Amino acid sequence: MLTCAGAALFVGVLVAAGCGGGGPHSPQVAALTTAAQFKALLPTGQKSATPVGAAACKPCHAADCKTQALTRHAAISVDCEACHGPGSAHVAAKGGLTNILNGPQSLSTAVCGQCHADIVSDYNTSAHAQVITDAVSTTAASSTCLRCHSDVLHTLDVEAPQAQNPPLTPTQIDTAITGIAQTTLNTYAVATVHTVACAGCHDPHQNTQYLDSAGNQFYLRAKTSNTDLSSDPPNATVAQYTTVNQVCGMCHNNRGGDPSDAGLTKNTSRPATHEGPEYNMLNGYGGNEDPAGPSTRTSSHVNAPDQCITCHMPTVNGSVRHTFTVSLDVSCAPCHTPTDAAARETTVQTEITNGLAALETRMRTQALKLFGDANDWDYTTNIVSPSVAPTQSKVPLAMKRARHNYYFILLDRSFGVHNIDYTTYLLNWSNTNLDTVDTTLGISTRAATTPLSRQQVLSMLNANLAKMKSTHASQ
Repeated sequence: MLTCAGAALFVGVLVAAGCGGGGPHSPQVAALTTAAQFKALLPTGQKSATPVGAAACKPCHAADCKTQALTRHAAISVDCEACHGPGSAHVAAKGGLTNILNGPQSLSTAVCGQCHADIVSDYNTSAHAQVITDAVSTTAASSTCLRCHSDVLHTLDVEAPQAQNPPLTPTQIDTAITGIAQTTLNTYAVATVHTVACAGCHDPHQNTQYLDSAGNQFYLRAKTSNTDLSSDPPNATVAQYTTVNQVCGMCHNNRGGDPSDAGLTKNTSRPATHEGPEYNMLNGYGGNEDPAGPSTRTSSHVNAPDQCITCHMPTVNGSVRHTFTVSLDVSCAPCHTPTDAAARETTVQTEITNGLAALETRMRTQALKLFGDANDWDYTTNIVSPSVAPTQSKVPLAMKRARHNYYFILLDRSFGVHNIDYTTYLLNWSNTNLDTVDTTLGISTRAATTPLSRQQVLSMLNANLAKMKSTHASQ
């Protein structure tokens, strides 16, 4: 059984990420640049302020000062003003928001980069440092989208409330977020310059209960490993999947996608799977299944000590890399040599991408026979042909099962690496369903008439990934 592989495939170019990432940095140069960036963040009323010391913060911020005093930062004299800037103007005015670095501006990576320049340099090359502009558009700023796509809302209104003592419940967090005024959401959207920044994963004010598998305190806001999907079951509410307790799974989950037959019959305009169901794929849930379910749900990857972090954040030269890219030479050790990992990755991803292309070819062939247009196997909003899309009630349930699994596997983007057993099971179950459509039509679509080339396979899958980007942007 193929149980390990390396880099995932990504939208746009379906090729292995290889041994990129990390690389040498120049902390001295980066630190100077970040220091200037930090100073530029200070509000006008703080520009001429001077340090007053952490003791001056305690009268008003006793709780934060108490918990911060127990951290490694406090032990090495990194106090309030190191992150919030000099406090003389703030103290003299007895408070205020225009004389101290706070709110969205205080979440900038320039704050952390004063000391962690090498990590911020890594992070700046990652997708997390980018913004999906459609999700933070001020013309349609959505509190649902911003929960994962805005580091501002995610940090201030999802993660911070969970770190309170006592923490807010998922329902309380959801109620507060849905109550945010549209003008405030628009302000959040404008202030969003990263999808998720440092404070989205790390609590800057206190030690947390979430240590890594080696017992290290990284101030994590959630677990590094979790096999409990009770927060994101099929048809989960936004309150549930917003607060998934896994540091990557808090955003990289199925967002309540319903793979049941009832759900597939009800939801026909777009795939139930939103982009990024990696947490669910890793744990072997989220696809449409036969009544008995798979004999094996997970591969050995789910049991990696820190799950996603093990492969996507390897330790290089003593530092946890924040590019979030997989490097076969370090990410897969000690289980595999680079050569072994590369061979397994190639085998697995070739098998699954070919399987997806064959599945789509079957559905296209069947749709042509059923509706006269090969594109009509798809969800309504994905059909781009000039013909009128068929009434979705006419699409056979067996085809709906297959297309759900197709998109679930496609949007996971690891193409078998995260969970080869479950991925293979879903492909087999989908083909079994399409066999019943063949029987009804009196045709056989198990094998394409002309085998597809590797380039044709990649072009087909990339086209559907691009189509999904367009679909989500229009919603």
